[in-house]
Amino acid sequence: MAISLVNDLCRIFRSSVSTVLPENLIRKFIIYDSLKQHLHVAGLNYNLKQKNVYVVGGGKAVQNMANEVEHILSSKIKQGIISIPIGSYNYKSSNDKMLYCEGALNNLPDENAFKTAQAIKDLVVNLTDNDFLIVLLSGGGSALLPLPKEPITLDEKTALIKKLANSGADIIELNTVRKRLSDLKGGQLALKAQPASVLTLILSDIVNDPIDLIASGPTCKDEEHPSAAMNIIRKYKLQNELPSSIKNVLEDTRSIEFWPKSKVENIIVGSNKLSIEAATLEAKNIGFFPISLSNSIVGNVTGIAHKYVQLVKLFYDFKNDILNNNIKDKLDELNIPGLKFSFDDEYLDLIKTKDLCLILGGETTVNVKGTGKGGRNQQLALEFSKYIDEIKNNLSGFNIYFLSAGTDGIDGPTNAAGAIGYINLISDCSKENIDVNKYIDNNDSYNFFNTFKNGDLHVVTGHTNTNVMDIHLIIIQKYT
Repeated sequence: MAISLVNDLCRIFRSSVSTVLPENLIRKFIIYDSLKQHLHVAGLNYNLKQKNVYVVGGGKAVQNMANEVEHILSSKIKQGIISIPIGSYNYKSSNDKMLYCEGALNNLPDENAFKTAQAIKDLVVNLTDNDFLIVLLSGGGSALLPLPKEPITLDEKTALIKKLANSGADIIELNTVRKRLSDLKGGQLALKAQPASVLTLILSDIVNDPIDLIASGPTCKDEEHPSAAMNIIRKYKLQNELPSSIKNVLEDTRSIEFWPKSKVENIIVGSNKLSIEAATLEAKNIGFFPISLSNSIVGNVTGIAHKYVQLVKLFYDFKNDILNNNIKDKLDELNIPGLKFSFDDEYLDLIKTKDLCLILGGETTVNVKGTGKGGRNQQLALEFSKYIDEIKNNLSGFNIYFLSAGTDGIDGPTNAAGAIGYINLISDCSKENIDVNKYIDNNDSYNFFNTFKNGDLHVVTGHTNTNVMDIHLIIIQKYT
């Protein structure tokens, strides 16, 4: 195992995270003239002289977003309620009117998050035309702002979402269902805040940054057909398992007719694209030739692992003159989501002569069948290692290393952000009589990486207080 490459991958990953730290993003987007009481945000101007300012939010990154908003607006803030993950609070507010509430253990809605969401609702329903509401959202906001429509209970809603996730539903499908069952999501928070002005700052954790789905879109008009949620439930054959409370809500197919467009603004302040740009720069600084391929990776980890192995073989063949200059056509045949690639002659020459770092981002899913402990990133790293082993005799003379990790620092219900796989992992396991397939089939990737090589292949960062999906890095290095 090449420790230097493991260190390089971790360094590149950490760089991709640091560039989307919320405090840096908020500082970049918000300018406040305290003398004139004018707020400037991404080309928009707000006169707050006659306004009372309130701040609410939920998500893995909102603590530091709120901290920076607090510093900028200071005593102008009348009240704030921020919902953050359990174990992440690390800040002493200078404004005693700002309340930070922990909840959503293991990124699952719980009673603490429910109480915080109820408190936020109670705050916003009393706002007037003289009030200005700042909403801060990031990934994890769905779990941290759980407020089911009556008569649905939190346990009923949570059970359905868990069943959908374990059946392979992706983040977009999960949020579509959440919106339909929620009293805050799907634009409900903005509607309940009327007639106040609402400004939402968003750190995106979904491919292509759809503001109606990030944290399930609490301040964005729900444009989906009322039947969309039930169609997803039917897709995964769960319609016969629904409690009567959920059935009753889903049967109400009335759409929201009024939307206060002039009163609501939603602004993306950070995304996976920024992380990929930072990773590209750091990989180049280390000495690799970085190739940014996609920030739109979605799909089941097994399928993505296969595609990534094919991707490695394609670049290997090109570097070794097995493949002629029709690399573009071959890349297109892989059908990698969101693939983008540059093709001038100088670029192609560098691919042939340099050690490569392929950089991709997105968010995969796992069809959970086992009873083990893990997350999509650790599972992806392990399955990549399995499939690359099957063709490693056709990749002679090269080190192949792969990192998959979540920018939020949390992969599933574990303390790891992700893990690193490599071309000889399976053969190294065989020497130690470790059955990798047992861990893969039982979705027990965490325990595999926790024990194999003394945990050296685990990527552990702790809560990063940001969240822009996952980063995937593949190093293709010729032996020296």
